[in-house]
Amino acid sequence: MKKLAVILALSFAGMFANADTTTLQPTGGDMHAAGGAWVCGLAFKGTSKGIKVIVGHFKTVAYGTLSCKGVGQTYSQNVKIEIGHHWIGATAGIGYFKLAGISSEISLFNSSPEVLLGKYAVAQGEAAIIGGVGAFTAVKVGLPQLAFNVSVQLLKGIGVQVGIDKLTISAID
Repeated sequence: MKKLAVILALSFAGMFANADTTTLQPTGGDMHAAGGAWVCGLAFKGTSKGIKVIVGHFKTVAYGTLSCKGVGQTYSQNVKIEIGHHWIGATAGIGYFKLAGISSEISLFNSSPEVLLGKYAVAQGEAAIIGGVGAFTAVKVGLPQLAFNVSVQLLKGIGVQVGIDKLTISAID
């Protein structure tokens, strides 16, 4: 049953993921798509670790590549993903995980996928005993933009974590 859930989740995320291996960088303001809609995929690897039951520290740090397609446009950017926030918050978790995941990003009313960088509100859960799965859903709202992020991860490690926190996606060179 778990394998079926993972396969369905990966299939859903894969509908929006971009498997194009060509890396194109933005050039001088040419990233304006008619209609302002972008569909992006994000593949990443990192770690989650900590101890937190409302108070404490549990943080996820991962690195990956954000690849986007708009109407007649493409975009690619190496990024750092951080999930974690203050020492007090609506998160409960204990453990250490190495993770690899994929994420689909959907951006509406934007002229550039660079607006996907920044801070999101995120609901996240991870569980593993030697191996396991994790997922998060994030949303970013700022007039006039609207961005959604849905992710699934495969984990190695031990522990459990669930909560609502802050996700930050930042560009790296």
